[in-house]
Amino acid sequence: MRGRDSLIIIGALVAVSLVAWVITVRQMGGMGLGLMAPSMTMGRPVSVANAGLYVLLWGVMMVAMMFPSVAPMAVLFSTIARRKRERADPFVPAWIFVAGYTAVWTLTGGLAYAGDVAIQAVPQAFPDLRTYGPVIGGGLLILAGLYQLTPLKYLCLSQCRSPLGFLLQHWREGPGGAFRMGVQHGLFCLGCCWSLMAVMFVMGTMNLVWMGILALVIFAEKVVPHGVTLGKGVGLVLMGLGLLLAISTGAGPVSGQ
Repeated sequence: MRGRDSLIIIGALVAVSLVAWVITVRQMGGMGLGLMAPSMTMGRPVSVANAGLYVLLWGVMMVAMMFPSVAPMAVLFSTIARRKRERADPFVPAWIFVAGYTAVWTLTGGLAYAGDVAIQAVPQAFPDLRTYGPVIGGGLLILAGLYQLTPLKYLCLSQCRSPLGFLLQHWREGPGGAFRMGVQHGLFCLGCCWSLMAVMFVMGTMNLVWMGILALVIFAEKVVPHGVTLGKGVGLVLMGLGLLLAISTGAGPVSGQ
C-alpha cells in the first residue's frame, strides 16, 4: 500500500511536469531551441495583462523544471501524514504541501518579469550599452557561478537534499501547516537555485535548451549522491562560460537577439 502510494505521488508529479513541458514547448515553438533565445517580454508592451501572462507561463515553466526534484520530499510528507492518520490524526494530502511549494516559484515570476523588462528596456534607453552586452551577460554568469560555491547555497541545498531532516525540523499540523511547510521548502529551494535561474536571463527566458539543462542540474543537485560536488562543478563551468562571454568580441543585448 505504501509503495503504491509513493508511486502514485511520483507518477502524478512527473505527469504534471511532462504536461507543463508540453505547454511550454507549444507556447515557445521553435524560438527556444537555439543556444541563445529571445526573452518572453520581447516585443510585448509593459502592462498588467502581460505581466499576468508572464507570471502564469513562468509558473508553468517552474512546474516543468522543479516538480521531479520535489518528489522525494512529497513522498516522505505523504508517508508521515499517512502514519499520523493511522493514529487517528486528521489526514493531510501531499498536494497541499506541493501547492505551497509551487506558489513560491510561481510568485517569483513577478520578479522575473521585472528583471526581464529591465534587461530589454535598458539597452533601448541607452543604445551604447548594447556594445557591453557580452560583458554584462558574462558578469551575470560569473556571479551565478560564484554563488554556487558559497556556504549559503549549500545551507539551502542541505534542506532540499534531506527530506527527513527538513520535515522533522519544520513539521506543522493541519492543511495550513502543510501549505506553510511547502512555502518554507520552496524558499529554501529558491535560495538554492536562484543563481541557476539567473542563467536564463543571459541565455533568454524562452530558451528550452537551457531550461532542460538547468532542470537536470537542479534534479541532480537535490537527489543524486554526489549532488553537492556536482553543484560546485557547475559553478566552475558557469564562471568559465561567463569569462568566455565577457571577453568575446560579439555585441548585442544580454538576453538574445
